Amino acid sequence: MEIISVNCNGCGAPLEVGADTKFVTCSHCGAQLAIKRTASSSYTELLEGIDRKADAITEQLAEITRHNEIERIDREWELERTQFMSTNRNGNRSEPNAIGGLLAAAVGGLFGLFWIVKALDIGGGAFSLFGLVFVALAIYVGVSSVSGSMKYMEAKDRYQRRRAAVLSDKTQ
Repeated sequence: MEIISVNCNGCGAPLEVGADTKFVTCSHCGAQLAIKRTASSSYTELLEGIDRKADAITEQLAEITRHNEIERIDREWELERTQFMSTNRNGNRSEPNAIGGLLAAAVGGLFGLFWIVKALDIGGGAFSLFGLVFVALAIYVGVSSVSGSMKYMEAKDRYQRRRAAVLSDKTQ
């Protein structure tokens, strides 16, 4: 068996190792070493340093993975969020708001009741029933705005929980 001479990376002590040896522990300082070979030389490398580098790389990879996951969740939320948005006549987009829908429903309902009362006052008869259309439309607007707002809030809550779960993995 061929023997080669290398020096310990920890303390510099000479070591005699077999040509096929891949790992050795220094008998002088106890350092655990990896035997590295090139075409023209052989040398040692502290395994502890390799472990630290590997740990650092593992941490960096985990951070990159978390960052990518957060970005993916944010992109998915932006796509989902646009489905809930409403656009006004000026082209401005806004999140669903139950209060605005309820106010519109209240105004529409009051207008419908006002219509019915005024139509009955002037003897409109069946014409007064047209006010019921306004009342029904107001009820529909109120229910749909509250429903849309609740669906939006549930979706936003799911998004925030997913994002928080990925961020909490960072601390563990």
